[in-house]
Amino acid sequence: MVGKRDSVLIVSHLSLKSRIGDIWLAASQRGLFRVSLGPLDVDAVKSVYEKTPGIVFRTGGKQVEQAARELLLYLEGKLTRFSVKLDLRSSTPFSKKVWRATSKIPDGQVRSYAWVAAKLGDPNAARAVGGALARNPVPILVPCHRVLDSHGGLAGFGAGLPLKKWLLTLESGQPSLGLRPGGTEQS
Repeated sequence: MVGKRDSVLIVSHLSLKSRIGDIWLAASQRGLFRVSLGPLDVDAVKSVYEKTPGIVFRTGGKQVEQAARELLLYLEGKLTRFSVKLDLRSSTPFSKKVWRATSKIPDGQVRSYAWVAAKLGDPNAARAVGGALARNPVPILVPCHRVLDSHGGLAGFGAGLPLKKWLLTLESGQPSLGLRPGGTEQS
């Protein structure tokens, strides 16, 4: 989860305001390992890391700054493919497989939990797929918002279903039906 240099673990972080609200990013030297959507007590998170000997927590850095640029371009509809590296090494092998399969869903398209499970070779694992997607540490970059329930309905998104719908609308290139990213009507 964190980068190691001369026995010092480095966590780079960055908070930004976006059209969907607050976003907090954290990265190691290997890549981005956390995207938090919505309000976050950064000082509380930072204090957890700082209590661990050998961890350096710093603002900014190549990985988080690249991720921030790419996310903002994506949210403006100007980017469809992320190039920022991800650091998912602290995740389970099953979760990594789910996230790799989910990352292959093309921009502007959706699939079901059952489709992801079938891609993994276990069509009965749809519920386990849902669990892995619920633990996705880098939403949007691993596009869990593109996964729907078996009936094609919106289901399960940590940042809320209105944001999931907004992201899918953004990717489809269709008008947003007058909704803001938070799901409220524009005035």
